[in-house]
Amino acid sequence: MGGPDNAIRLRMASFYLLDDSAIGSEPSAVLEAQFSTRLQGVENRPNVFAELCILDMLLAIHRVRGGYYREKLILKGGHSVRTYVPLRAHRFSYDLDFNIDRNAGYTFRDIQTLSDDLNTFAESRRSQIRATVTKHTQRFYWITLNYRRVIEARYGVRIPEEPKIEICKDCRTIQSPADNVIVTMAESSLLGVTLPNVKQLELNEQLSNKLYVIGVTARQRRHFDIFDSKRILEYNEDTLNWEIVRNSFRALLRRENAESHIRRARRLIQTAAEDTNTTRRLESATFEPFNFEEAARIVSDLYSKIS
Repeated sequence: MGGPDNAIRLRMASFYLLDDSAIGSEPSAVLEAQFSTRLQGVENRPNVFAELCILDMLLAIHRVRGGYYREKLILKGGHSVRTYVPLRAHRFSYDLDFNIDRNAGYTFRDIQTLSDDLNTFAESRRSQIRATVTKHTQRFYWITLNYRRVIEARYGVRIPEEPKIEICKDCRTIQSPADNVIVTMAESSLLGVTLPNVKQLELNEQLSNKLYVIGVTARQRRHFDIFDSKRILEYNEDTLNWEIVRNSFRALLRRENAESHIRRARRLIQTAAEDTNTTRRLESATFEPFNFEEAARIVSDLYSKIS
C-alpha cells in the first residue's frame, strides 16, 4: 500500500518555483557560464544546491499572496552585498536577512503570517518545502525551511546548512532602500523563473550595517561580515559616502557608546583572524581565493573613518 503514496511524494516538487526537472546529475549545469564549469564536481554540489535553495526561497517570498511581502521587507546581509560587488568576488550564503520597512509604516504584525503563507503557497505548488518558525523573540523572527532533507532525499546531496529567513523585528533602516534585481549565479531561464527586483539596503547603509554587526558579541557569522566589508570597500571605495556610513552606523548604536562598540569590534576582528577555523570556513564558501588576515587588518582600520 505504500507504493502509491511513495509515487505521489516523488511527483511533488523539491522547490517552490525552480523547475527541478532541469537539474540533472551535474547541478552546476544550471549556473551561468562563468560558474558552471568551475563548480562542477561532487565536492561543489552542496554549495550549488544551497545557492538554488536560497534563490527559490527569495522568489517565493516575493510571489506569495500576490507579492504582499515585497514592499514590507528590506533585504540585507550577504545576498544584498552581492549587488555591490562582482558575483565572482563574493561567496555562498545560506540564509536571507531582512529588516521590516518601518519607515513605510509596516510592523511585525504585517509580516507575522509569512511562515503560514509560504506553506499555503507550497501546497498550491505541490512542493515538499515546509516552513517552520524556529526563533521568535522580542527582536528576531526566524523561519527555517526543510530544503536540506528534501534535497538530500531527491538528489543525495546534503547542503551545508538548513536555509533560514532571519527577520529583525526592530532594526532600523536609516536610508531610503535601493531597488535592484536579484543577483544569483543560477541561469534563471534554465530554471523557468524570472528574477524580480527586491528592496534592499543601499550601499552605504549596507556597509555600516556590516561594521555594526561585527561588534555585536553574540554574532555567529563575523568572518562573513569581515569578508563582505572588505569586498564592499574593494569595489566601491570611490563611491562610498563616509558621512552617510558614519551617520548610519551611529544610528544603529542607539544608546551605546560608539567608541566602546568600535573597540569591541576591533578586538573581535583580531580574535577571528587568529582562529584557524575561520580561514577554512571562508575557503569553503568563497568563489575566489581570499586573504582573511589582510582583510581583518583593512576592516579594522575602517573604523577610523566612522569614529
